Amino acid sequence: MTRGKLGGSFRKIKTWSNEPVGLSSYSVHHLRHGLSAVAAAASTTEGLPQDLLQRLPEVLGVMPLSTCNRVEIIIETAPSLSDEQQAGVDRYIQSRLGTVCEIRRDRQVLEHLFRVACGLDSMVVGEREISGQLRRALKVATQQRVSSATITRACQGALSTSRRVAQLTGIASQGRSVVACALEMATTRINPLAGTPTLLIGTGSYAGAAVAALRAKGVQDIAVYSTSGRAERFASGHDLQPVAKDQLVAALEAATLIVACRGMGSPVLTKEEVQRALALSSGEKTILDLALQTDIEDGIADLERVRVIDLEEISAHVPEAGKAQVKRAEEIVTEGVEEAEALLADRQMDSVVVALRDSFRQVLADEVARLPKGESIPREEVEYALRHLAARLAHIPTINAHRAGREGMGREYVNALQQVWGLDLDIPAGSGDTEPACPVTGLSVDDLKQETPGKEGQ
Repeated sequence: MTRGKLGGSFRKIKTWSNEPVGLSSYSVHHLRHGLSAVAAAASTTEGLPQDLLQRLPEVLGVMPLSTCNRVEIIIETAPSLSDEQQAGVDRYIQSRLGTVCEIRRDRQVLEHLFRVACGLDSMVVGEREISGQLRRALKVATQQRVSSATITRACQGALSTSRRVAQLTGIASQGRSVVACALEMATTRINPLAGTPTLLIGTGSYAGAAVAALRAKGVQDIAVYSTSGRAERFASGHDLQPVAKDQLVAALEAATLIVACRGMGSPVLTKEEVQRALALSSGEKTILDLALQTDIEDGIADLERVRVIDLEEISAHVPEAGKAQVKRAEEIVTEGVEEAEALLADRQMDSVVVALRDSFRQVLADEVARLPKGESIPREEVEYALRHLAARLAHIPTINAHRAGREGMGREYVNALQQVWGLDLDIPAGSGDTEPACPVTGLSVDDLKQETPGKEGQ
């Protein structure tokens, strides 16, 4: 069909095709790559979105997600990307992450993202921390203006589905989290946990989850230490006791349980500091190292009276989720993915709808400008203006109707009109000698040339 302008005023609308949405994801997961590979990949995500957008113009949006057991890079590219261009993007991202990733496209990306958000692909099935981590990752990507509308909508759909899973299943029940599992393991040495003096190392997103899990176990005596200088602010917001740098050894001495979840790539707790604390006390120390990139120096686990529980050990002791609850959660995820896929397909037409409305508004503005000046307009002038407007709107559909008839595409054209205008039309059985008219308005092409009586020359 012809694509043109209506009376020289219609906005050009891009050709549309039912192409994929252009989503890809690159996953490094502890079960398939090992925690060391995940930790190495996590250390490369700083500045990666900006770098991708600058180096690869075919990338439209990026959102990294890094947790205790995975790194996910979600990108949107132009749907019309060639195989060669896509392969180039894949190679570059994997070279940056330092490993061969699991790569997913389009619906597979949605399915994986929704499962991740619902805790179905976590070290502890059904954990709730992951939804908060995804929410924060999306917030950061939005603030840095590296995300895209498609990625944002996909993440919002995943978070909404995560809430439904939490409400309608029991897999997110109390205690089903990495922190809670670690605390259960700590009870083999500290029982009960309630009332245990505890030192928290770190003030990030995972530290908040750790505080909640500790308090759920009756632990109220919690101090917090951070090398970032945010300890006082975090302590104030969570009713904790902040620890300054020169107070760290004393805090270690006083604590029976140490929860480390800083994970900034270098140890924050040294062997020498722990030895000094042990020399000042006679009790045992249990250290939960929950950071993907360990927070404790090598050799600490070998010290007497010290028990270190790290992610490797936690992952081997996580409880099995109930099969019925997981099955129901999977069903909810499938429903959410289908809704998200339909929404993304619907939103792909936004630019077309905007262009169509702008075109109609421009035609209307042109016709209003043609009206005679003055406070009142004769009826015949208004009638003529409306007829002229209708004729202009019908012009291109009329031309294309004739062309469709000549090319044997009449049935397809009528079907298209029924879809666009909601018309109940019969396909013409044949053609006569009568002047062709537009099936939308009944106006002939010559209506465009019609002049109002007495307005000759306008």
